[in-house]
Amino acid sequence: MTPYILKKHLTRKITFLDRNDPQIPAALFSAVSEAPDLSDFPYPLPSAKSDYTCSAKGENSVMWYGGKTGITRFDPNGESIEDKIMYFSAHRHLPHHAVDAILADGADLWALCKDKVAHIEMIMLTAEEKAEILLDETNKYVMRRGMVSQRDLRECRNYDSRYAHAACDNDGLFTSGYAIGEMFRYATLKDKLGEDHPRVQDARKNATKACEACLLLMYVHGRPEGFIARSYHVTGEPIPDDGIFYKREGKTAHCIFTTEAQNCGRIGEEVPCDYPVPERLAALYRDLGYTDDDISYKADTSSDEVTGHFLQMKIAHDFLAPNDPELDEIIKDACKRTTKHIIDHGFEFCESSGKPTTWAKWSKRYFDNDPIGYVDAPLNSSEMLVYLKITMYITGEKGIWQKTYDKLISEGYADLGAKHYDRFYQGAMREKVNPEEDLMYGDNMLALMTYWILCTLETDGELLAKYRAAFKSWSGLILREHTPGYDFMYKLGVPDADIDLARDAKWFAHFEPNRLIASIKSDRHDVAVKLGRNYDEKREFEISALLMPDERIVSKYDRNPYDLFKGENRGTCIESCYIYTYAYWIGRYYGFIDEEGQV
Repeated sequence: MTPYILKKHLTRKITFLDRNDPQIPAALFSAVSEAPDLSDFPYPLPSAKSDYTCSAKGENSVMWYGGKTGITRFDPNGESIEDKIMYFSAHRHLPHHAVDAILADGADLWALCKDKVAHIEMIMLTAEEKAEILLDETNKYVMRRGMVSQRDLRECRNYDSRYAHAACDNDGLFTSGYAIGEMFRYATLKDKLGEDHPRVQDARKNATKACEACLLLMYVHGRPEGFIARSYHVTGEPIPDDGIFYKREGKTAHCIFTTEAQNCGRIGEEVPCDYPVPERLAALYRDLGYTDDDISYKADTSSDEVTGHFLQMKIAHDFLAPNDPELDEIIKDACKRTTKHIIDHGFEFCESSGKPTTWAKWSKRYFDNDPIGYVDAPLNSSEMLVYLKITMYITGEKGIWQKTYDKLISEGYADLGAKHYDRFYQGAMREKVNPEEDLMYGDNMLALMTYWILCTLETDGELLAKYRAAFKSWSGLILREHTPGYDFMYKLGVPDADIDLARDAKWFAHFEPNRLIASIKSDRHDVAVKLGRNYDEKREFEISALLMPDERIVSKYDRNPYDLFKGENRGTCIESCYIYTYAYWIGRYYGFIDEEGQV
């Protein structure tokens, strides 16, 4: 396959300034605001033509139009419609939607709003330069003890005001995604630059720390049998109220108060915690002065985390383990303990009470006796199969793992996968909604992780055909997102699939070099809106056409990219880089993409 060559592309860099900042050109305050004549404008505009109140001519025939609902940049020489028409709105690009005056400054623009000024710089970056900038942002401002999810800010757009603590349900899954991206960065750069190059060593260091943070969640609870914590907190960090948490004390941990624990009647519930945490992993908190008794961990783990952990262990075994036998032994132990826990508990992830967690069930009991389990069965059955395949791959052992795999195959687990869309459709009809409205978007990533590796590791031709058929049953939901990370994994599992690399290239070109969560005006004049309903029963609006990443909500992989976000987030949270770095480095490693000028 010939890689799609990514070219340097204009990228937005936004700075907000107080109106009295000396950097602001005096000419901005005296700029004449006059409504432009757009009667013959050749393209649909993001704002109504009557909303534009001012304009400015930039270099190379670029025109800027400002008004009541943001700013439009028009470049008649742009290669694509996304390059010709760019939209800027609050609160990601402007302090407010309404703009009083604008002043062009070469390729850039100054925009005067009621109490602030926005400086819009248009800079040229390669896709790899963006990856490095985004990674640096995450490592400086988002990462905590090796874990990567997101970080809240006390003050809008002030990175230095970040809270010392953070909380996330899915630390394991999101950190796994970050770790996998770094592992592929390491492997890609090692092939290009050699093991001893500083960039290669940096990538290995990052990947290893993130891998250790993921593995720690598989031990930090101290439970004798395999288990995985969703996340953990140390003494001094507030405990969120939306979950089940256990506080370690000596050889016993007890369930502490949260509203959810109270509602479930689990406060005070005890569980052993005498299984040792490997010293290498415990160093992530012990080196900061904390002990095991400072740990409160979140339980009620879901299949999201379990699937992410298995994938990152597989990739770490491939890329990191050859030069790190100690890490590989920890990976093998964690993998076997987790898989054995699931087998011993009837293919369910069980809590100290002996009952399964809410969303980690891979059993026939769940599939056959629960209406939600009936819909979950195609994916969950395949997840169980991939856990077993990865366990055999990592450990080199067969035994109970192969025996269990064969047993599940005989019970029809491999046949369930291809029934995904039929059951998904039936479930949506039962709820009286369109199928896309009943989608939990995080399941797309779980399906991709599962079937990519199942299709990679399976050597039996008949089973491989079943897994690819199952993977294809997800194609309509996966490919409608036009996300490179999704497209690449899908193509790796289904080699004869068609993916749109040109559109993927646009995604990289129009991805901003920061992950500051600030709302953007998506109810635009040039995009139709439709009313839908999402999986948690809320009525929500969607845009009818997929916008580029720099003109839609900032989110992880588990959110609807068509969401018509109407929030007023002014920049009080930083997302991690992994949605970009995961896609970019997998694409580079497998030759889907390359950079202009690379040998």
